[in-house]
Amino acid sequence: MSGLSVLFAIMRVGYLNRIRSYRFLVVLVLCIVTGYVFVPAPGANYVTLGWGSSTVFYRGVYNSAWIGSMVALLTGMFLALFGFYVVNDAVKLDETTGVGQVIATTPMGNHIYTLGNALGNFLVLGTMVFIVFLTALGMQLVRGEILSVDLWALSTPFLVLVLPLMFLVAAVAVLFETVTPLKGGVGNILYVFMWLFSLPLLSEVYDLVGNNMIISSMGAAGEAVFPEMRDVGFILGYSWGFPEGRTLATFTWTGIQWTFEILRTRLVLIGVAMGIALLASLRFNRFDPSSETGRPSVSPSIGIDVENHTPPATPLVDVELQPLGEEAVSFGFGSMLLAECSLMLREFPSIGSMGLLGAAAMIIAGIVLPEGLTKGVLLPVAWLVPVLYWSRLGTREARHGTKQLVFSSAGVLVRQFWAMWLTGVIISLASGGGVMLSLGMSGDMAGLVAVIVGALFVPSLALFMGVWTGSSKTFEFLYTLLWYIGPMNGVMSLDFIGVVPGSVEAGVWLWYLGATVILVGLAFIGRKLQVQN
Repeated sequence: MSGLSVLFAIMRVGYLNRIRSYRFLVVLVLCIVTGYVFVPAPGANYVTLGWGSSTVFYRGVYNSAWIGSMVALLTGMFLALFGFYVVNDAVKLDETTGVGQVIATTPMGNHIYTLGNALGNFLVLGTMVFIVFLTALGMQLVRGEILSVDLWALSTPFLVLVLPLMFLVAAVAVLFETVTPLKGGVGNILYVFMWLFSLPLLSEVYDLVGNNMIISSMGAAGEAVFPEMRDVGFILGYSWGFPEGRTLATFTWTGIQWTFEILRTRLVLIGVAMGIALLASLRFNRFDPSSETGRPSVSPSIGIDVENHTPPATPLVDVELQPLGEEAVSFGFGSMLLAECSLMLREFPSIGSMGLLGAAAMIIAGIVLPEGLTKGVLLPVAWLVPVLYWSRLGTREARHGTKQLVFSSAGVLVRQFWAMWLTGVIISLASGGGVMLSLGMSGDMAGLVAVIVGALFVPSLALFMGVWTGSSKTFEFLYTLLWYIGPMNGVMSLDFIGVVPGSVEAGVWLWYLGATVILVGLAFIGRKLQVQN
């Protein structure tokens, strides 16, 4: 086969493997819902793009140019984050299914393999973009402000702005899979921070999503009709709580003029993505396990003459089976809990002892440091460090292929499930124990209760996602995002540990207590279904 044929085959297989999965169907539904939400109704209590003050909100009339550009900008930011977690398992899938061992024996070049996977990832993301585009087309007709559809004005923002960005995400996903330190949970968490910080920082140097050129053009059209727009704030994204009585002012925007300079910047983005995909080929180990473990992949010969060697005869021994005593089947929850804790620590043996020392240091720091510093800084940091441990809850059986062995054990729902959940709670208490002791000694009982609820909520969320998805990826992504937006950025409704001023008094922890009960219940139901099946 020629290089192009192999490239096409790799791309095609990667694409088909994903679109035939239930996960892809779920993502398609999510894309449709997202496209619908991106175009709020005039009377909705939220906005996604425009300029607003306490009395007036300014936006363009819902024509093809406005809806296409608005939905494209939001889709680019949305899929740049969520899309990565949909496609960053192409190499892992070949490895777990054994296909990688076959690929390793072929003369196919590494660059063909990584570029083919990047293109396959791009097709998956491109399909999602196309679904959102169709949703945007439907939303123009549903909102009904301008019924005449201009397909060119509606589609060009997706073609010029979103698709090159999706190719970049697809290539980065392959690179993360080929660089050993970025595989798994570390890479998943790192990518969230890359998304959070690279978009605003790069926008000053390189218009990654294209929001600068679009927004400046929209603003110029609006200011020509409403000069006071220069003095009001700009909104891009979700802004909830549309003030009661605020009026809506609309203007007509006919779209951006696509120049060669704009197209050149997007071609540069495609070139960077190609370079990243080829860079991944330099790091690709062709599924050689020795590069992961540092041990030779083939056991050394010990000099046995196979042809003339006769194994020693093993004498037969009469065996008399005896029934198990009551002590053999007795329930020892403490032993089960200790075993679960041991397995959890063995997941990352290289950081096990350092983790224990770190937990001890956090407890001491929580007692010694001032309360404001411990709640505002130490506790959020302390509850980010164990993410990789929490994310393994409920996924061990799927990762190691021990479902049949574990789920056929006696009383697995009574013993192993609750021991696993308590292991996650112990990690929470070990990380935030110093802050809890400090709150207790200072008499802040309400704050202490809020932190305890957070210590129960986090492992419950991890266990729920682990049981229902069988993967640690979902929790690592969602928890890191929740942690950053909530406690770290002071969003009260997302403060699950009670560190944002006013959240404890507002009773936010009660919502997370209820969520904890629901998550544990759903995780239990999911594990029960796994055992029954």
